[in-house]
Amino acid sequence: MGTKEKTLEEIAKEIAEKVADEFMKSILSRLTSEVVGLRRDVGDLKDSMNRVWEVLERLAKAQERTEERLSELAQAQKETEKRLNKLAEAQKRTEERLNELAQAQKETEKRLNELAEAQKRTEERLNELADIVGSLTGEVSRIRGDLIETRVVMTLSSSLGRRGFDVFYHFPGIPYVDIIVEADGFLALIEVCKRCDIRDVKQVVKGAKIFEEKEGVKPNVLVVFSYTGEVDEDAIEEARKRNIIIEWNTRRLVKKLLELSQNRTRGS
Repeated sequence: MGTKEKTLEEIAKEIAEKVADEFMKSILSRLTSEVVGLRRDVGDLKDSMNRVWEVLERLAKAQERTEERLSELAQAQKETEKRLNKLAEAQKRTEERLNELAQAQKETEKRLNELAEAQKRTEERLNELADIVGSLTGEVSRIRGDLIETRVVMTLSSSLGRRGFDVFYHFPGIPYVDIIVEADGFLALIEVCKRCDIRDVKQVVKGAKIFEEKEGVKPNVLVVFSYTGEVDEDAIEEARKRNIIIEWNTRRLVKKLLELSQNRTRGS
């Protein structure tokens, strides 16, 4: 019995050992498979990690380059801001200069306006002076003409008065005639001029008509006398047509008037 039981125990032990060996083998087999798979997974993981590290290294280098680029950009931005500040200062100085120039231009325009006003007043004054000078010149010319006419009248009076002639200067109410010479029914009307032209010839004719209308006496002789000796050719031609005497020498004029007066007396 004891031997049998021992045998059973042994058998049971053997069976147990066998079962345990099989279980362990199964466990070990699974563990081995899992370890092998785990190793493979670890290898794959290692490879993945290596790739991750490579990517991280590339990212780190890219980040480093990015930071370097950003640093360069920051420096460039700093230089740009510095340049912009200089430009802003230059623009400010330019605007200040422009304001100064604008103010100077304003002052210049103000001065020019003042000068224009002064020039205008000067021109007005010059025009006034020119009018005065023109008036004085005309007056001087008139006075000079009157003096010369007076001298002609005095010469004629001196020469003809001794021979019974009356010499009148500016006979009242008779225009266009400067001197009237009269004696014993003889009448001569004289127009005195500086530079005689055809207008002077026509004026003495008008004066003769007015004299005849007012005095009822027709002049015997009409004379145009130039105290400068200047007589236009057309005036000479017109006087010849109208039988008017053109003369510029008082001695010859006196002689002609005396001859015409004597001829009329003889004819009477």
